[in-house]
Amino acid sequence: MARTVKRTDLIACLDVLKKSDLAQASWKLIGDGVTTLTYSYNPNTTSETYINQDNATTTLDSYAVSIDGEQKALFGDDVFDFIDELRTSLAVGDEAITNLLLIDKYNEVSTGNFKAQVFKCVVSVTSYGGDGGTTPTIGFTISANGNPTNGTATINNGEFTFTQEAVSL
Repeated sequence: MARTVKRTDLIACLDVLKKSDLAQASWKLIGDGVTTLTYSYNPNTTSETYINQDNATTTLDSYAVSIDGEQKALFGDDVFDFIDELRTSLAVGDEAITNLLLIDKYNEVSTGNFKAQVFKCVVSVTSYGGDGGTTPTIGFTISANGNPTNGTATINNGEFTFTQEAVSL
């Protein structure tokens, strides 16, 4: 039976420790102070018209997954503090790279284990500030790099653990 997926079932976390070993990652939920967060898949296609046809054929070549977000300045929130540090240090290159965990909480593959993906990613700060009399916001773009590592995630008391699926040869 089909059920409606709620926005709270789409979970995005950043590794605020920037670990290369995913078992040591410190996953923090992108959530507090964020009212909208959409995953853009940005498909790259090629269209060609073959000499024996009048109409084009399109192939899907790749994706350039990104997430644009904006968060209220909540000093003490792990994600805000992480992105704000990238802003104040004007992080570039390897300093702006971390891991992104995407969890489909609506897709429980076994008890307590949800379908998930991890991407290496670049976090870039796009804006900071706001109108007088309001809480400032920090705008950011998370750009996924390369292919994801697929697996499952568990959620226990606000803590997230990612387990890579077995790789078959």
